[in-house]
Amino acid sequence: MKRSVAVLILALLLLPIVGGFAAEKFRIAVSLPPANNAWQAKMLDSVIAEIAKDKDNFDIVVKNAVDDADQLNMLQTFKEGGYDMICVLPGNGTLMTPICQEIYRAGIKIMIIDRPIEGTEYTVFYGGDNAQGGRNAAKYLGDRLKGKGQIAILRSYVGIPIDVLRYEGFMEVLKKSYPGIKVLVVGDGEFNQEAGRKSMSNILPAYPKIDAIYTQDDEAAVGALTEIRSAKRKDVQFITGFGGSKTAYALMSVRDPMYGASMSYLPTMGGRAVALAKQILQGASFKKDIIEPTIVVTADNVSKYLADAY
Repeated sequence: MKRSVAVLILALLLLPIVGGFAAEKFRIAVSLPPANNAWQAKMLDSVIAEIAKDKDNFDIVVKNAVDDADQLNMLQTFKEGGYDMICVLPGNGTLMTPICQEIYRAGIKIMIIDRPIEGTEYTVFYGGDNAQGGRNAAKYLGDRLKGKGQIAILRSYVGIPIDVLRYEGFMEVLKKSYPGIKVLVVGDGEFNQEAGRKSMSNILPAYPKIDAIYTQDDEAAVGALTEIRSAKRKDVQFITGFGGSKTAYALMSVRDPMYGASMSYLPTMGGRAVALAKQILQGASFKKDIIEPTIVVTADNVSKYLADAY
């Protein structure tokens, strides 16, 4: 009798391991680029907050890369790590395309977040509508200039997929609806204030009359605006940004006449992307491409979005 009770107790102890009460955890790896700007830092916070919600069913590791080479190595390690899904926000979508394709072809689910890669070899893409953001910027700028004027453009790492979407969306509407607006020059503001200021310092001396500037990142736009004011240029009527930074939102909150608008989708999407990854692994249906809308944030509506700014 005692032996039977002992066997029963042992069986109960082993039951969670061999298929009773506790299923094996899903394993997810999240690869992010360097958290070297406020958008990336805020996204990391939202990812970590989502990870903390369910540690019983999911084992999730998140790492920020130091640079592109580090992210490539990280993704290769993740590919060999036995993960059920790999989520990646590529620092450079073009450079990360081959390794992401390798992961996909290996039969591992892969989610691309925010910055697209080239082609369609991925499980799911979760991002903001960058092309529509560019179109929105062209409409805002074109309407405010009443269809006439000379502008400069600051792109973001020229040639990477997210840059191309923001630029081509803008140019599509500008050419179609505002033929009286001329693009004088295109620079690269990357995704930070320093690059925005440096690019603008090269542009301003060469062009004595610029009516407005379309910038593909809020922090780059703030840097460019700093340089415009430092140079005491009165010809530039306004600048537009992209993203949703606290610095840009603060300028619009006090109705700074020079900061016109931000084409925003917010970094809290990182947490929503990880939540979707969990749902997919648990069998939920999903669309291959999930695109969050881009909001046109101005002084009139910025108060609604301050809490989610980065």
